[in-house]
Amino acid sequence: MPFVTSHNILISRPIAAALLAALSARPAAALLITPFVHLFIAGPNPIVPTTLPADFTEATFVGYAPIALPLPLLGPVNLGLTDLGVHEEVDYLAGAVVPPGEDILGYYIDEAAVGGLTLYMAETFDVPIPISIAGDFISLDSIPAIAMRLSF
Repeated sequence: MPFVTSHNILISRPIAAALLAALSARPAAALLITPFVHLFIAGPNPIVPTTLPADFTEATFVGYAPIALPLPLLGPVNLGLTDLGVHEEVDYLAGAVVPPGEDILGYYIDEAAVGGLTLYMAETFDVPIPISIAGDFISLDSIPAIAMRLSF
């Protein structure tokens, strides 16, 4: 018998939607337990599956604090012909900023407001977002996604 490996698996829309829904709600418990969204000003590049929350340097501008990601996540939402996602928005508003401020490189999500140990997900922004004066803000729509057609 020859050994056969799948190379182009199709995940149906209902299954992809169910997998995404399981992130924030399922009968036994959510897969994301008390998720907090953190902004970072330094961190690993690239972010890899073994990255830890301790690998990031968190933002410090006045008014900043990690925000609990509201659950359940909303969706699924269409991200293209073969991708689905779930999403939720969090907003950060700068109070007094000590010049020159700081550049926000991205965000990460873990299980705690302080001292999290498990990195749920992370993303680096395409360009740094400057927080340089009071009133600067970031409105972040976090979208965990899954492809309905995966290649291995």
